[in-house]
Parts: sequence; C-alpha cells; structure tokens
Amino acid sequence: MMKNFKIGKELRTILNNVESLNNKVFPLVANAGTTFPFIVYRRSNYRPNDNKDYEDEIVGIELAILSDKYEESVNVANNVANALLNAHTELIESIKITNIYEDFQEDTFIQKINIDIYINN
Repeated sequence: MMKNFKIGKELRTILNNVESLNNKVFPLVANAGTTFPFIVYRRSNYRPNDNKDYEDEIVGIELAILSDKYEESVNVANNVANALLNAHTELIESIKITNIYEDFQEDTFIQKINIDIYINN
C-alpha cells in the first residue's frame, strides 16, 4: 500500500508541536478567521524509488509560513525547519529541506520551505 497519502497526518503532528504555531497547521488552505502565524502545506510531488535491492517512497511537500510580521515569520520558519530535520516517526524515515524562499503578498510575509519526506517501507 502506498503510504504517501498518510503523510499529511504525520506532518501535522510534527508541526503542531512547534510552540509558536498553536496548532494552526492546515492542508491547502487555512480556516477563515485564522490569526497569524500559521502554516499551509500541500503535497507537491511523489517519487517512487525502487530497484531490485531497495524500495522507498519520497513525497515532496511545500510549506508556507504566514505572518503579518517579518521577524516572526523568520523565527517560526526556523522553528519549523528544526522540527522537520529532527523528525522521525514510524512512517517518516527522514526529512530533507530542498529549498527555502520568501515572499510578500497582501500585507503578509511568507516563508516557504520545500521538503522531501523519505517514507519507511
């Protein structure tokens, strides 16, 4: 069975433990009225990796940390990155950050983190 569809639940568990987020982690879109800071994430790609000796799955995720304060967005992004890089669960073998960048839209500072999650098989 492909485990990549379960990765969102695992990711939310990890991210909900980041103190500054107060359980404000959402797939695809935040709930109406959500206050800053918060995270929106989406599964962006999937790569099965198998050969005769080894089989695993890699799931790409895009995270967006949103805040109305630049310094807060950077601090939360740093806390999120630390939590991700140290995450190991029954499902997650490891997480690697593949890209980071920032943006500003509609009075909102956005720190974006792209990750690859290597799934235990």
